[in-house]
Amino acid sequence: TGLQRTPRFYTWAGISFEILVTTHVSQIKQKLGIAGVATSEYAWRSRKDQDSDGAQIDLIIERADNTLNICEMKFSEGEYAITKEYEKSLRQKVSTFIAQTKTRKSVQLTLISTYGMKRTIYSGCIQNEVTLDDLFD
Repeated sequence: TGLQRTPRFYTWAGISFEILVTTHVSQIKQKLGIAGVATSEYAWRSRKDQDSDGAQIDLIIERADNTLNICEMKFSEGEYAITKEYEKSLRQKVSTFIAQTKTRKSVQLTLISTYGMKRTIYSGCIQNEVTLDDLFD
């Protein structure tokens, strides 16, 4: 129990949660209502340049219906609250992705978290939500 609630624990838990999520893409698709849609899944990392610090996306679900689900994964011990700073970071990540990939597809920001999202004035940027329970239903 000495490791719990330490920075090392949260790093381990976050990485473990990301691995868990990437092995349950079919359940994510089920929750999103796109189980019957052909998809490809991948991670993406931007190039750093003078205009941007770069961005990383752990999971993108590219759908045959010209839509991309950009999935943001967050481990937390309760509902995850989107802060002003995090909302700005998410918008920057999406705009960097669109600019660098030149995609014309519709982009939906999807939060995958342990216990869901706490509604805040900044949570409107999230179009879809998936929880840990959805991965095992």
